[in-house]
Order: sequence, then structure tokens, then C-alpha cells
Amino acid sequence: MDSRIEVGVKLDLEKIENRLSSKDEEKQVYISQVLDESENGNVLVSMPIKEGNVVPLSTGQKFIATFYTKSGLLRCNVVVTGRFKKGTLFLMEIAIATDFKKVQRREFFRYNCRMPMEYRIVKEEEKDLIDAGTDYEISDMQPEWKNAAILDISGGGIRFVSTNKEEDNSLIQVRFSLKIASEELMLSPFAILLRCEQNSNNKSLYNSHIMFKGIDKKLQETIVRFIFEEQRKKRSKDNRR
Repeated sequence: MDSRIEVGVKLDLEKIENRLSSKDEEKQVYISQVLDESENGNVLVSMPIKEGNVVPLSTGQKFIATFYTKSGLLRCNVVVTGRFKKGTLFLMEIAIATDFKKVQRREFFRYNCRMPMEYRIVKEEEKDLIDAGTDYEISDMQPEWKNAAILDISGGGIRFVSTNKEEDNSLIQVRFSLKIASEELMLSPFAILLRCEQNSNNKSLYNSHIMFKGIDKKLQETIVRFIFEEQRKKRSKDNRR
């Protein structure tokens, strides 16, 4: 096992999926933790738990793993090679299938803000069109756009608050604008809703965490550039005080 992958390190597991969306639940991003090294040098991790229940990922399934190590974010492809129970713990064994790639933290730096946003849930009919690569007009889908407010944003996703309780793992599309220099850009990427939780301070509100799905690299760089410029302006303002 790589020396950087220590016991206790957290990791995300994302099902390898070439299409933008899929009808099955394997596109879910699962949260796990490194527990030990197996006898043959593979990594033993905890089986993901969702809503109090163990998620039995199958042997042979392939994932993109992101390890949150002391050396930074390390990403690689992995394959589940076994699963078993040890005492009260449910474990699975994963084998590293590709070389580790260091992920730039700037892509995942979350910028705290408060900006208006709209989103809509993508219906099954539209998912089929997306999967088939069929061109269509979004207006033909009679989309129901809902109001929300962005709480923080990064090159990888958004945390927002709304009055709606949405289903985890839903495919959604968001719509918001960013002002960079003198130009205002309207962005409308697709995303996976990782989790939706009731706000602890206001029971009528729900905090949602989403991860961009199939986002264009240029679009992601636009978001990162916006964050950098906002940070620069804040530092400049603080220095003048």
C-alpha cells in the first residue's frame, strides 16, 4: 500500500460512468475510510453507509477514488476485489488500478458567498435523451425551475439552501450568473445531488450539496477564476482598512 495512504484517511468513491447520467444508483459518490492494508498489499476500507444502512458494493465494480491525505488530494482508479465482515465492521478490499494523480486543491477550494441560483430536477424522459446523445430543447421538457441561494461554490460543486427537500442522487441542472471583471456570465451545468439535509437552525430550509457532472473544463476554469478574483478583491479591501 502506498505510504501516503494511511489508516484513517478519508476517501470518496465515484462509479466510473462515461455517460452524463445513468438510471441505476451506482453513479452515487460514496464516502469511505481507510482501515488497514490487506495481506496482498491492497487497501481495506469501510463499506459505505447511507441512511444508517450498509451499501453493499459488488466485487468487480470500478470507481474513481479520491483520497484526502496529508500530502493533498490523490486520485486514481480502483476496483473492488473483495468484501467481508470483521466483528461489527463491514469492510471491502480495493485494488489500486492506475497511478495516483495529485488533484489541484484550488479546484475544490470552497468560496463562501451568498448568490441567487435556480435549479431543476432532470426527469427520466430527459435522462434518456441525454444518454442517447439526442439533441432537444430544454423548453420542450417544461422544466420547473426552483429558487435557491448558493452558500459556497468551488470548481467541483456547490452547496445551496432552498425550501425544497430533494432526493439524494438526483440529476439536476443549476442556473446562476458570475460577474468576472465587467462581464456577467450565465452558467447552467448539470450536477448530481449528493445529499439534502434539513437546516439545523431553520427546519423549513434544506441544505443541498451537489457535484458538477460532465462539466466542461473551460466552464470549471471560469468558476475557479471567479473565486480567485473574489478572493483578490477581498484581500485588497482588507489591506485598505
